[in-house]
Amino acid sequence: MLNKGCPCATRILFERCVEVKMTAGIFKRYGIYPGRGLLTPSKFSNNAFPNMMSMSSSTREDYLEALCILSRKSPQLPTVRDLAVHLSLDPSELEEHLDIMEHDGDIQLLPGERIRLTEKGLETGTRVMKKHQVLARFLSEVLGMDPGAASEEACILEHDISDETYQRLDWYIRRPRRRGHRMQMGRPNLPTLIQFPEGTDLKVLSVRCPGGCERLSDMGIFPGERIKIIHTLNNKAVVVQVKGCDIALSPEIASCIFVEKSE
Repeated sequence: MLNKGCPCATRILFERCVEVKMTAGIFKRYGIYPGRGLLTPSKFSNNAFPNMMSMSSSTREDYLEALCILSRKSPQLPTVRDLAVHLSLDPSELEEHLDIMEHDGDIQLLPGERIRLTEKGLETGTRVMKKHQVLARFLSEVLGMDPGAASEEACILEHDISDETYQRLDWYIRRPRRRGHRMQMGRPNLPTLIQFPEGTDLKVLSVRCPGGCERLSDMGIFPGERIKIIHTLNNKAVVVQVKGCDIALSPEIASCIFVEKSE
């Protein structure tokens, strides 16, 4: 039996716990460092360590997707609080999951509570984000669902859709349409970007731009996203602000983006 007041016992316990995949962040939070200081038996009571939380794959993907979105909105690395606000959670609810994700190589936890995606985490988050965008567009543009409801439904489906199904849906909504073919059902006579004045806050309802939808989606212009008209030109070209970035759109492209005034 280990003498819990011995410095050597500290190291042994630390190493044993690492072997069962408890992260170093958990130990540091409780002031436990290998080879440093003495630990009294009271610090090893049954309540000294919380049980490691399990983390479902869908929760992990939600976190990584959110971090990708936040990273695109600002040049600065997102903080734990930024992530909590985006997910509508309390920051304290994220601690265990973030420790697990750091241990598994998805993120790096930096000073100032900032979070950096690793190459592995960025790849996963980007894949889930693109699946969400394609699903939301398909549900909204092809099936005629309300963009808000389509986005909520996409949040559920994005975790289970196969890569093959995602690729086929992506191809379907991007392929050139036959003349007279209506991609959108139940939403006739929608106004487009070029019909609104400067300074108007808008919500994207539909994008019908054969061959250019993927590029617009990569820039953040897809159903459900909020944008603002910054400047209009004489030739009806517009400059819009999307997630803090100004994007210039030709009149041909702007006329393919259907919108409504944002509340």
